[in-house]
Amino acid sequence: MSLFRLDPAVAADAAAVTEVVVALESSLYGQTAFSQADLEDEWSDLDREQNARVVRDGDRIVGYGAVRELGELWRAEGYVHPDALGRGIGKLIATGLEEETARRGARRIQNSVFEADSAAHRLLESLGYGAVRVFRELRIELEAPPPAPEWPDGLRVVPFDPERDALEFHAAHQEAFADHWDYTPREFESWSKGHLGSERFDPTLWCVVRAGDGIAAGTICTDDTYGGGWVHALFTRRPWRKQGVGAALLSDSFGRFWERGEHSVGLGVDAANDTGAFRLYERAGMAPVLGWVMYEKELGDAG
Repeated sequence: MSLFRLDPAVAADAAAVTEVVVALESSLYGQTAFSQADLEDEWSDLDREQNARVVRDGDRIVGYGAVRELGELWRAEGYVHPDALGRGIGKLIATGLEEETARRGARRIQNSVFEADSAAHRLLESLGYGAVRVFRELRIELEAPPPAPEWPDGLRVVPFDPERDALEFHAAHQEAFADHWDYTPREFESWSKGHLGSERFDPTLWCVVRAGDGIAAGTICTDDTYGGGWVHALFTRRPWRKQGVGAALLSDSFGRFWERGEHSVGLGVDAANDTGAFRLYERAGMAPVLGWVMYEKELGDAG
């Protein structure tokens, strides 16, 4: 029987949870840019009592897990401090989150672990999960002002005005990402809370590209995120694809960050993205610094 138990995370746990994530990532990749501010931003639109768990060894937090609901699909993540490996904590987190989500109506669960964490891969495979996708963080260290973006004829860049643009921008973002693998639409209220309601929200780092009266493309960016500038989303709606808009959006983001003094810029990408995003980012000089493997398991009927 396990000597540990999963407890709901509380705000006061943030520093200890950050220590777990930082220690694990550093042990696997030799470095990390993750900070307590990053965790707190991730928690800003997460119901910690319902969806975040910590594992305690006495007074010390040695593990952390969280889930997010996407209808019948739930997505999980878990971390164990390297000093506490081999004690069943990872299994406790994975099975505890799985059982909890099944009770709450999940029919399918996806669990992401670091690509370099072979022990976590073996654990999930032993629990009946199968690998379904690889995601990577790409990053570039800008050493000189980036070239100005070259926009196709008929497109113009305008400032993001939340009151004027938020609903339309959200709709365009959701439409563009509908083509992506296993994408689940996000309601405006949740999207707005996660982006516009974040302490890191800065409209001057967003890009709105219009064609006539409609939004053709855009980016969502924040600074001081995961060690530098971060591109949360970069999208082009279908009618304007394959015209160089993606490359222009990326150049625009690099330029905005350079002006802020953020010379390290990162983003996350599906390594098998059908739109060619991974190749676009590599051509722009970005390179992988870490990765995650997403595992999936079908759950039985909770009823």
